[in-house]
Amino acid sequence: RQSASASEIFAAALQDYGRAVVVGDQCTFGKGTVQTILDIGNYTSLLGSRSHKDGALKLTIQKFYRVAGGSTQLHGVASDIVLPSLTDLPEFAEGALKNCLPYDEVPKAKYTKWSEPVSLYLDELKRRSSARTQNDPEFHYVMEDMGRLRHRLDDNRISLNEDLRKRELSDDKMRKELRSKERLARNIEEPRVYRVTLDTVDKPNLQLIMYPGKLASAKKNGSAKVAPEAAGDSDTDNDVFGGQDEDTKEPVIDPERDETTNILADLVQLEHGPKTASTNH
Repeated sequence: RQSASASEIFAAALQDYGRAVVVGDQCTFGKGTVQTILDIGNYTSLLGSRSHKDGALKLTIQKFYRVAGGSTQLHGVASDIVLPSLTDLPEFAEGALKNCLPYDEVPKAKYTKWSEPVSLYLDELKRRSSARTQNDPEFHYVMEDMGRLRHRLDDNRISLNEDLRKRELSDDKMRKELRSKERLARNIEEPRVYRVTLDTVDKPNLQLIMYPGKLASAKKNGSAKVAPEAAGDSDTDNDVFGGQDEDTKEPVIDPERDETTNILADLVQLEHGPKTASTNH
């Protein structure tokens, strides 16, 4: 849902040509239009005055269409594999905005698919992903949060009763603490990051630029030679990759990212086929 306009067009093209498996919410945001900015001062100058205070107008002048004929307007791009997400709500979409243009279609263009869906193993990828998400505690948390968010949006009100608000805040705090304890007990392994370029993508070994504890180790040793990629731009980046070595530090969780990585690994494994062990006689 948080992907709009250019990213939707790109995803739609990859999907239509069979070049990618689209993973995420049920669909993207659904913005399939082009806008231009008209400086009103350019026109008022003809009347003898021009000022930046005249303002500007944003006008919709074009609409995008896929090679298959449909538009990304309103419908967006449907994911091949849908993952539970807090943003997967109709309120977070082009259709929830005022005066949005309708969906329509144009004649289908002539194009050749790079592959058919069967060659991308969509059925098998969906089966494996579904099995993982159904047993993943993090996606259970996402589903619980989705239910609470849906209730709050439908209710569309917040109580001004102080005691009730305090109980709600206390419940939220307790829920977070219980989840933190459960995550720490699971001993979640934090990600490792490798540098991949067009020059190194086919090499057997990639450069490891980030791993749990790297920053903490550098700080303890007083080293100033931490790569920019490892240092990150914020405290949040450091926390993700072990900037703190406290035993009680809760790992940063991103179930959608992790599952997308799992799906990619599945696709690579299916593309290469099962490995058979050789037997010496």
